[in-house]
Amino acid sequence: MTIGRNTNYDEKRRPGKYQFLVLLPFAFCYAFFIVLGDWQKSAPYSNAQNMARLALWMAVSYGVLLLLGFFSENGGALLAAWLPAGMRRALSGFASLKCLFRGRKREGRLWVWLLFSLLCLLCYLPYYLIYYPTWFNNDAVWQMEQALGLASRSNHHPYFHTLIIKVFLTAGYGIFGSYTAAVALYTFFQMALTAAVFGFFLYLLYCRGTGILWLVLAAFFYAVLPVNGMFSICMGKDAWFTAAFLLFMWSVWVCAREGEKRRQWAAFLATGLLVCLLRSNGIFIFLGTTLVLILSQIFADVRTGLAEGGCGRDKGRARERQKSGSRKRQYMYLSAASAILCYLLWQGPILKALQVEPPDTIESLTMPTQHLLCAYVRGGELTPEEVEMLEAVAPLAQIDDYYNPYLFDVTKNYIREHGNQQVIADYRGEYAKLWLKVGLRNPMLYLEAQIRQTAGYYALHIPHDQILYSEYFMVDNPFGIENERKVFSYDAGLAMGDFLQGFQAFYNRVWSLGMNTWLLLAAFACALYRRRDGIAFVPCVMLLGSLFLAAPVYNEFRYAYGVFVALPFLFAVGFGKEAAADEQAGAAGRDRG
Repeated sequence: MTIGRNTNYDEKRRPGKYQFLVLLPFAFCYAFFIVLGDWQKSAPYSNAQNMARLALWMAVSYGVLLLLGFFSENGGALLAAWLPAGMRRALSGFASLKCLFRGRKREGRLWVWLLFSLLCLLCYLPYYLIYYPTWFNNDAVWQMEQALGLASRSNHHPYFHTLIIKVFLTAGYGIFGSYTAAVALYTFFQMALTAAVFGFFLYLLYCRGTGILWLVLAAFFYAVLPVNGMFSICMGKDAWFTAAFLLFMWSVWVCAREGEKRRQWAAFLATGLLVCLLRSNGIFIFLGTTLVLILSQIFADVRTGLAEGGCGRDKGRARERQKSGSRKRQYMYLSAASAILCYLLWQGPILKALQVEPPDTIESLTMPTQHLLCAYVRGGELTPEEVEMLEAVAPLAQIDDYYNPYLFDVTKNYIREHGNQQVIADYRGEYAKLWLKVGLRNPMLYLEAQIRQTAGYYALHIPHDQILYSEYFMVDNPFGIENERKVFSYDAGLAMGDFLQGFQAFYNRVWSLGMNTWLLLAAFACALYRRRDGIAFVPCVMLLGSLFLAAPVYNEFRYAYGVFVALPFLFAVGFGKEAAADEQAGAAGRDRG
């Protein structure tokens, strides 16, 4: 039966045991977001009262998710049942209107991808011309200094991205004889890359049979939103990582659904390795996604084997499927192992040979440090020996002035300037035991620290506005690079135009990073409810999971930018109508199950 083409109410798909069970973890997540995301409101209540609130919100969330899944699967049947017969006959005559909401699988053409990419590029071009040659902050200046040999090499910001900058600076300066022109060359390539990747995802939606209405909205999302245009010209790793992340998400989705061709797993290897090399938390995204991909494939093979063995199907057909599954597993293990090996070689021997220094110790200890300092500052139970161990790392006399529960950068810079982080590196085991013992005595303070450091990524309302464009602007630099507007008039005192400032204010009124997470999980839950392949959602979940473990800022937009730009595609997977070929594949999978 085709979803969305039911002609009467009796043909609807009623939820079964699977649908009732699959929504439970999502309902718990939403209850957690609501109760613990607003920590100030939860604090006055007792533990029993908060547990009751958690149970209540879980029940409400479960009911909403159940209705969402049911209506997304049976919307066509319910609409046909409720409309009068005359109106149904009238609407059936407007066949041209159906393409606004759903379509059939379309044949892919190269010119379609190029057209979408060109649309995005043309929309980003005004930002490039107004803020020529780029926007960059102090981090980008530091990377440029490393690329030009003016500063010691560091992997604090991924050195792989620094090498990319070096390639364009060397080529651009050699061609134009100017660092301004060299940076402009880098920025234009980055902008074209962003447009090409966003155009590719619009192309995927087009080929998948996405309705014209949603396709137009997705094109508006990628091409017109100012935040995408600004990130395409900001000289940082965020645009590169986001492009690699989206392509990795696509390759995981393709490999899970097909995965019988070498080129598909070659794409998985390449995009996964780029994700690992372009962001410090990329390795966690790759490992978590790969683990889920392997487990899902093993589970699918077991289900297929049991179904075919139990039904006594043709042995030749079963052997062919087993052979195909074995080949897919071999490609999967080989590509995953190759990506991990290449990453380890890069992080170890290659960076050492290039004389690149690793990040300092405190950089990767966001959450343990925030946990311990919250326990100390908030009057938790610590022994004199434990306080002495903290004092050895950070002078506690001034810690009240530098401890920020929402922004770890202030604290880690204080430790770098006035403390001794080397003590942690020399006594890792002892400080790991310290974190564990203090946590066992002060679990609620650890929970408070965790929530305050990460709430922006799952709470709908947060006490501070987000700065969408981060710290990006044209800072003073030793290269003499300044903004040289190619269109409109140039105002040296204007860091951002009124339009961009207005959009940032509008965003903070109607959207948040927590909204990204809520919508992501709603689409994920809906996809699983409808028995669709949810593997495309896993990289985004892993990205958010890595932020929950080590986010240095509790509401930094650029850290979750990958989730934001993945939403149009994930909405199509979770809420949209599958094209005919996808429906048949899904039906076959349900039959085998």
